[in-house]
Parts: sequence; structure tokens; C-alpha cells
Amino acid sequence: MTGPTSNQPRKGQSPKANNPLACSAVVVNKVEYPYEVVPAAGKRLSPVVVNSPHSGRHYPNHFLEQASLPLDQLRQVEDAGVDRLLTFQPLPAPILMAHFPRSFVDVNRQADEIDEQMFDGPVGQTNPKITRYLRSGLGMIPKKAARQKDIYTAPLPASEVELRRQNYYTPYHHALQSMIRSARSHDHALLLDCHSMPSGLFGVDSDVIIGSNHGQSARPWVVDAALNYFSREGLKTRLNAPFSGGFITKNYGNPVSGVSALQIEICRSCYLDETTLELKQDWSAMASILCRFILHMDELMVRRGDD
Repeated sequence: MTGPTSNQPRKGQSPKANNPLACSAVVVNKVEYPYEVVPAAGKRLSPVVVNSPHSGRHYPNHFLEQASLPLDQLRQVEDAGVDRLLTFQPLPAPILMAHFPRSFVDVNRQADEIDEQMFDGPVGQTNPKITRYLRSGLGMIPKKAARQKDIYTAPLPASEVELRRQNYYTPYHHALQSMIRSARSHDHALLLDCHSMPSGLFGVDSDVIIGSNHGQSARPWVVDAALNYFSREGLKTRLNAPFSGGFITKNYGNPVSGVSALQIEICRSCYLDETTLELKQDWSAMASILCRFILHMDELMVRRGDD
């Protein structure tokens, strides 16, 4: 279930899509392909898998009709432009990118992380533990957008849970699991889960934050290599504060079982106009840094193997 490559024009894009710096939203009757896989360049199987779960910008009409917020506010929680950064140049590792938006379905949460109070009836399987994400309105089906604004003012049909889980959440994770299994043909695989963060977060003065689930999701040398790389590039880099990794990093990162996972958070001001969601004129500088990072980690994983 793949779609067109991320730099090709897509049906339904606004005229703004002709702007090479635009990261335009696409309003569709149906998200035909929930995700896209960009194959690795070359024939060698890479031990690295790259993931961008929050850069999707295909907005289903029925979601926009249910939402009480306008499109521009729903887009504020996108990792806007991360798909453009990752496809800046051919890479030796495959890339998985969501097409659907984070405000619609968040694949970086547990499948049963559902707020039952959002729906007009019983919704079946839910997580009995009220996680901090649920308390903040950030479950698998988000309740809140940026600045804690309610996405919905009326209860959603209970059927939405299974519709979104079966058509978006589950296929995405099946694709990610398949890619990780392929990467495990090497002694050790590495998942790079790529995100962006808004600038001006309280107490955060960083360009890049590496999340390793406080040392549990990746081997120490992998974490050190990532930190050292971005620091050498002159970027302010921190580890695990305030982002140590979401569900994807914690669920798939298991060094004992042969998979390391890192969450990579990039400050949007490094490459994006955060008001217009257009790439900055010099966006390619950040894109080049990120792509070289993936090349660097691929080389290290091949060379060091199961160290």
C-alpha cells in the first residue's frame, strides 16, 4: 500500500503546491494509501529503517467535517516538512512516511490508547490505564490540537475507533514491522523515528533532541554516535529532555533482541516558516545534515554490526 513519491504533485493539492517551498495539505474524499515507502537507493539491504509518522498531510473530508477546528489549526501538530527533509537526496535506507495527519490518527500511541468519553457509545478495546498522553488529550485518536484546543465539540461515532484503527493505524505498523524484520537480516537493526518540534518550547533551547527511552531503546554507542554527529554539525543537541521517545521508540527499540531505536526531534525553526508551513529558503542545509546523518548511521551499523 504505497503511493507516489513525496516530491511528486498529488491530486487535490492547492495552487500553492506549485511553490517549491510549500508543504501543502491535500484534502481528499479518501486517503487511498495510508502510507508511502520510499525504497532504499542501491541494491544493498540496509540495517537502518527511517520513519516519519507525523508528516502526513492528506486530510479526509469526513475528518474535516467532524472537526471543529479549521484546517490551518489542525496542521499545527504536523511534523510539517519532515518528509521533504528525508527525501532531499537518495538514501541507502528505506523510509516509511504516513499520508494521514497526526491530528486524525497518531501511530505513535498504543492501539488501545483511546479516550472513551470522546465517543457516542462503547468502543471495544481500550487501555484501562489512563496514560499521561490520554490525560493530555493525545491518544491514538487525538482529542486536542496545538495549545490544548479541542479538535471536536460533539461526540464521535463509536465506529470511528475501528475505522481509523483498521484502515490507518494497523496497516502502518504492519509496514513498519515488515521493514524492521528485513533490516534484522543484519546482526543489528536501527530504527530512526524522525519528528519535528515547535520552536519556543518552555525550557527547550535545542536544535535536535535525541530520544533513547533513557538508554533502554538503543545501544550506548548508537546513542553516542547520534549525539556526536549533530554536535559536530554545530547544532545544539540534547538527550531525552524533554522528549525521550514515544510508543514507536519504546515498542520497537529492544537492543537485546537486535533492534536499536532513536527518536530524532528537529526544531522546526531550523528549516520551516512555522506560520505559513513553508520551507525556508535555506531549508536544504538542514535536509543535508539529516540525510548525511542517516548515511553516517548506515555506515556505522554495517561496520560495527553486533558490537
